[in-house]
Amino acid sequence: MKDDPMYLTKNSHGVYYYRRPITAEDQVFWRGSSGSPKREWNKSLRTKDRREAILRMTDAADLYEAERAAQLAVYIPQHGEETDRQREEREAAEAALAASEARRQARRDYRIERRLRLEMSTAELDPQEAAWADIVRERDAEIAELRKAAQGQREANAALAKDLGRPLPNAGTEGSLESILLAYEADKSPAWSASTRKALVPVFRLLRDMYPDRAAGSITRQEARDLVALLQKVPTQIGKRKELRGLTVPEAVEKNVVHGFPTLGPKTINDGYLLHIASIWNWAAREQLVTGNPFTGLTVADPVADRDRRDPFTTAQLSTLFSAAPWNDPWAKSRDRPGAYWVPLICLFHGLRNGEASGLRVEDVYEVEGQPVLHVREYAGRTIKTPEARAELPIHPELLRLGFMNFVEDQRKAGEVGLFPDGKPSNRGQHGAKLGERFSSHVRALGLEGRKLGMHSFRHNFEDRLRAAEIATRTALALARRKEPGSGDNYGSGLSIRHKAEALAKITYPGLSLAHLERKELANEG
Repeated sequence: MKDDPMYLTKNSHGVYYYRRPITAEDQVFWRGSSGSPKREWNKSLRTKDRREAILRMTDAADLYEAERAAQLAVYIPQHGEETDRQREEREAAEAALAASEARRQARRDYRIERRLRLEMSTAELDPQEAAWADIVRERDAEIAELRKAAQGQREANAALAKDLGRPLPNAGTEGSLESILLAYEADKSPAWSASTRKALVPVFRLLRDMYPDRAAGSITRQEARDLVALLQKVPTQIGKRKELRGLTVPEAVEKNVVHGFPTLGPKTINDGYLLHIASIWNWAAREQLVTGNPFTGLTVADPVADRDRRDPFTTAQLSTLFSAAPWNDPWAKSRDRPGAYWVPLICLFHGLRNGEASGLRVEDVYEVEGQPVLHVREYAGRTIKTPEARAELPIHPELLRLGFMNFVEDQRKAGEVGLFPDGKPSNRGQHGAKLGERFSSHVRALGLEGRKLGMHSFRHNFEDRLRAAEIATRTALALARRKEPGSGDNYGSGLSIRHKAEALAKITYPGLSLAHLERKELANEG
């Protein structure tokens, strides 16, 4: 099941289910039939076929959102006047529900057409069915001719628009942008994480605002360039500013001339918008809904290199940080908030991202060939950033000296599932989100200064120490869980745990002493 999309599970009879944990924030208002907080929502997809189950997941997700909105609608009136955040959440839920039936119908129509084509191309047909198949093929040939004619018309429209110096008001409904967005969402959304869903909301809004009632194939290269130019003027947090509420994106850009709100940066434009837009058109081209991608290769120049976006901690800053609370004393079983204590240390000595460390479970820590390891992997309710991020990693000797395995054993005996209860996922499914925010606040309170100093700074520290240790490239990539340029290999496997442990032991931080965090009984045993 490890290759199945998030929330897709299968029971002992082989029937697929859509199972989704309910976050602690939602449990406040989401109640089960007994009146107690509901911890999980599930629905049978009524099929044993994996492909069909994936297609049905999106309908199940809509039902999940519908029940959540209904529970919230009951809760808010019973608990006083709603806050601005509750109102925004309720309005967003109502808007999503209003569009859900249309999306479901679009998905059904789209899937029926695809299934019909597949069945007609593969089934063994009797004479009557064969005659029907011939009719379908003739219709497909006619459609192909119509598409060819439509392409010719689009090219003529583009030439006319160029002569006029402006786009034509409408280029027809064949392959409309709206239908493509609905079909793209239907095909791709079962595999989307909560954060991906949220990231696509402003992208879809931008396209709908920029190209209302347009055919996707009619959008020209110059119009694509115009969109890139407009993005550089789009105010940040456009969906949250009351001054811009109810405006289209172009209208908000025009009004921002008066307000002067900060505008989107190059990285947000490139990775948050243009990357997704290009993916939509590439998908439509593969599905033969458009013939080209006018957004191919369009980016905004970014003067800041990726590695310079965030500073690592200096040695002096690390010493200040790890001598202040909660690192003024060794870890003790009686203490609370284990994530606040252990997650930064794990990120420092392993280069893990905050969510990867915060989302570790007790079962993800075990021994391989006598070597304690961490297993970074996805599971129901938790995704990882890239395939290369999945790996078995030997636990750094410094963490072992500080009693990490004793902590894990205490969590196991206590029956905990997650290693770090204070690293629980947010309502967007992001593990350790609050923990990371508290850590950043702690860094600021200590007066530590630098560009975006936070949990992710430890990953930069780790990669700096990898280079300083002069570890072989392939091994360094395996420890950092990065892909070698030009290679399709996954370095999470292929290197032995012993080999990785020997290399990891070379990762040290000269000038940083954590001797005060060693438990005395462990030090005596050593």
